[in-house]
Amino acid sequence: MAVFIAGSAAILAVPRPVEPAELPLPFADAQALALTRDADAARAREAEQLGLDAEVRELGSAIRAFGVVDADADHTEAELLAARKRVLEAVGPALAQGDEAVLRLRAYQMSSFAREVRRFEATGEESDELRELGGNFIGLLRRNAWLRRGEAGPRGGDEARRVAMDGAVLGVLFKKRWGAIVGLQRAPFGVALDEERALFKFLLSHPLGGKSAQELAAPPAAETAREEPQASEPGPRSPSAALRAAEAQRAEEHYRLKKIDELAALDPAYPRHLARGVTLYRLGKFVQSAEAFRTHLDQHPDGAYTLRAQNYLRAALERASEEPF
Repeated sequence: MAVFIAGSAAILAVPRPVEPAELPLPFADAQALALTRDADAARAREAEQLGLDAEVRELGSAIRAFGVVDADADHTEAELLAARKRVLEAVGPALAQGDEAVLRLRAYQMSSFAREVRRFEATGEESDELRELGGNFIGLLRRNAWLRRGEAGPRGGDEARRVAMDGAVLGVLFKKRWGAIVGLQRAPFGVALDEERALFKFLLSHPLGGKSAQELAAPPAAETAREEPQASEPGPRSPSAALRAAEAQRAEEHYRLKKIDELAALDPAYPRHLARGVTLYRLGKFVQSAEAFRTHLDQHPDGAYTLRAQNYLRAALERASEEPF
């Protein structure tokens, strides 16, 4: 009740209620991403043309061996730990050759990984090299519904195999996985802020935690057969299907809340409270949504998002006033 008393003046002051539909997405500087991409491409060419030291090649072999184990759905924890131990044992001798030598290895492997992903898109076949460099990457894409249908490849078929992410996001995902396996997060092996922004833009636009929304929304085959309408015209959605769709939507929004906070910790310029307000509104938490919009306006009384936040605040307050006390 205190929220509405304090917010009554705001209702009169702001223009009009607007349904909070547009989530603010981080902005990744295209020029900065291009410079990073060019630097990685140059390192990959140097690795191919000049070769790598034996110690660095050993690290590369250990990373590939880890990927093979990781890609095996039947691998044991002991097998994965043993493969990781080999990687960690190879890190020190490789780094003794200099950070730049190891960066060339990462760039070369990233280039090979991207090539194999594109090959998968074209053929639908997961190569051994893709498993070596990405582990169960294709499984990750399938679980999170990050594959979509596209034009049939040269071998025919229309199965979902078009990767939803662009090259920049693909590269960031590779770097993060590579760094986690090798245990190198420090500069110059970390991911730049604009790369993080590109990744979080993708994750906020494709929000999934655990099971994908499609998996949550898709009924079991037997239930589908029972609920399939007999008439040729589409009928109303079954209650169970509607419930699954609502559960999927809630899962997406809770995932977004988590990623919004993670992004704000990395990028103080990101409008965290505005984004949280939009997501909380979608979850039906109108009082908390109004509080988030008001916090944004308190911190940013003027700015690019001010009018939007004011409109969203009024919508949240009006919806909150309808809730029973």
